[in-house]
Amino acid sequence: MTGILLLFVAGIWLAVVIWLSKFITKKLPETWWRIPVGIVVFAVLLPLPLVDEIVGGRQFEELCKENSTIQVDRVTAVGRTVYLADLPDVEVKGTWVRIVLQPRQFLDLTKDEVVVSYNGLIAEGGRFIRTLGISEGGMPLTFKGTCKPGDLHTLEKLFKELNITLIRRSEKFNGETK
Repeated sequence: MTGILLLFVAGIWLAVVIWLSKFITKKLPETWWRIPVGIVVFAVLLPLPLVDEIVGGRQFEELCKENSTIQVDRVTAVGRTVYLADLPDVEVKGTWVRIVLQPRQFLDLTKDEVVVSYNGLIAEGGRFIRTLGISEGGMPLTFKGTCKPGDLHTLEKLFKELNITLIRRSEKFNGETK
């Protein structure tokens, strides 16, 4: 049903852009450059509802490249017991769409020092998709709004390779270990 709504809205926007392009070009004198100007007006107006997502998508892609690695000292991490620290999300400022950086740090059980860390990123959709309210979770329409290094199996594989034991945070505070 949301797909039909999106197609309907896209059709209406296309009609409005065609009408505006014709309206603007009819105001111009009848010269050889009238049609090229109409094409340029059409090309500028058509993506206008998604411009924040288009620019925000590029910003998100750049941030993803900068934050898509797992940080670990393989020599000192071997055989450690770690827990996932409870860190707050950080809103990235100066972007065209809302982007949240989710820092993840696995701390040593006894020393509380960082053993493994990485950042995840989540982006919300632009004004258009939020206004329509058709994207579940407000995710972007024009790009994948999540980024993290590898997947869950990548981290599991790293922990297994380095013989790192992950315990739940509550186990640390209850004085228990696996």
